[in-house]
Amino acid sequence: MTASERILQLLDEKKMTQKEFAKLTGIPESTVSDWRKRKQIPLLIRL
Repeated sequence: MTASERILQLLDEKKMTQKEFAKLTGIPESTVSDWRKRKQIPLLIRL
């Protein structure tokens, strides 16, 4: 499972919209939409 698939799965489980997630994380809603459409995958950075 990719990171984007896991994030989207969690959004579905929590019944959270892309808009809500974007607002909470600061990630543009269009980026989350691209994950759903598989046009883009999230870059994971480990701090």
